[in-house]
Amino acid sequence: MYDGQPLQLNQILPRWLSVNDFYMGLAGIVILGIGVMLLGSGDKNSMSSKIKMIQERRKTLQNQAITPQKRKKPEAGVNFMKTVAAKLQLVKKNQIGKTESFLIEAGFRSKDAIYVLAFFNLVLPTILSALGLLVMHYNSGHIVTLRGQIFNYLWPISGGYIGLKLPSVYVARARKKRYHNILKSLPDVLDLMTICAEAGLSLVSMLERVSRELAMTYPEMSEELSLTSIEIGFLPDRNKALSNLAERCTLRELRGMVSVFIQTEKYGTPIAQALRVLSAEFRQARMLKAEAKAARLPALMTIPMILCILPTLFIVILAPAIVKLMDTIKAN
Repeated sequence: MYDGQPLQLNQILPRWLSVNDFYMGLAGIVILGIGVMLLGSGDKNSMSSKIKMIQERRKTLQNQAITPQKRKKPEAGVNFMKTVAAKLQLVKKNQIGKTESFLIEAGFRSKDAIYVLAFFNLVLPTILSALGLLVMHYNSGHIVTLRGQIFNYLWPISGGYIGLKLPSVYVARARKKRYHNILKSLPDVLDLMTICAEAGLSLVSMLERVSRELAMTYPEMSEELSLTSIEIGFLPDRNKALSNLAERCTLRELRGMVSVFIQTEKYGTPIAQALRVLSAEFRQARMLKAEAKAARLPALMTIPMILCILPTLFIVILAPAIVKLMDTIKAN
């Protein structure tokens, strides 16, 4: 209370800072915090974290083969997100399998990743809707037309929709980028596997050797091959480990490579010859895809030529004649 009256915000703020500027600054701080949180979550895809996940997977399989062991306690931030998601029942039991598969395909292998995704699906729409309400409140004093007021109400609705779609879009982009890198690495991977097979290495040794050689160039493929070699060493059925590789990456080309491994293991056919044929097919498919993109260029360049080049050409050709015609009209 101030002189018997409720204390107002403009009485607390300095004279040079208005209430609207204070709200806009607060909204900017919240947006900056969201960006820092997203960047922090994106660091989990770094090479060190992937190596750590591979080592944890190796230890988990070893312990499962000997004695069961309690899982490592998650970090404080992840534990808080998991607690909130569990209390509010944000994770549905009938969607756990599908969501976990989607996250694994994007490279998020932690068991707590699904709870982190559910937490962001709850928090981001709330925060962005609140920011939309602040923007709507700030703009309400400057809008006088009915159309402007109607569009002003779209700020909180758009913020909630963007916040609801942003986590899934982020995971989908990570999955697409990861698949692109894996697909790009397949011909080189098959060439190295062919060399290792011709040198007499076993399947496990071949996968470990290729994963070490490609750790810096293609980290995504190196990670998958390392996990597959670990699972082959500890699972009772090596075909199950190879099938897990195809389930983690639902690429047609990778499924073909896994099928070659399973067939050679089942029928005893030479794996080097099969890998050489498969590598040639992948390189040919890559070349055909590049030729198809090059063949589309003339059709794609037609519209830019019509809109940009032809008007300039008409100006260069017709401008002297138009100037001369204007001079003749003025002279007459």
